[in-house]
Amino acid sequence: RQMCIRDSVETLKESFVDNGDQTVTSKEHGLMWVKTDSMNDLKKWVNYQDSVDYVRELNEKKFAGYEDWRLPTRDEMPTLFNKGLSNTDQFGKTIHISDKFASGGGFSMVAQQVPGRMRTWVLNIRDGEFNHPEGLWTITEAARAVRKI
Repeated sequence: RQMCIRDSVETLKESFVDNGDQTVTSKEHGLMWVKTDSMNDLKKWVNYQDSVDYVRELNEKKFAGYEDWRLPTRDEMPTLFNKGLSNTDQFGKTIHISDKFASGGGFSMVAQQVPGRMRTWVLNIRDGEFNHPEGLWTITEAARAVRKI
């Protein structure tokens, strides 16, 4: 029985590939993520506008050769989270994303704006809980950029 659990964790770990260009691909979901997040790169929490600016700057400098980076959708965010994965945030606490990602980032991630609403989704990658905070300008989260492959 334990062998099955370990095999599934190994399979889970192998579903994320470090591309060697500061990006990580989720083969299972057809998504490429930036290896770091805004906390790694900017050393601060970001509101929604800051997170949009962060992604725009990645596109302007054609990060890893691409200019179609964006914030993830609500449905894409949990594809990174799994209790079987372990990494650490900037406080040294466990976050449940692949160790292919840089450690020392934020413990949350922000999604694209909900169409027609002044709201977004936030995923806590310590516990997998979603939050739907009021207001885009008062949130303080981390932004993680993604693109489809």
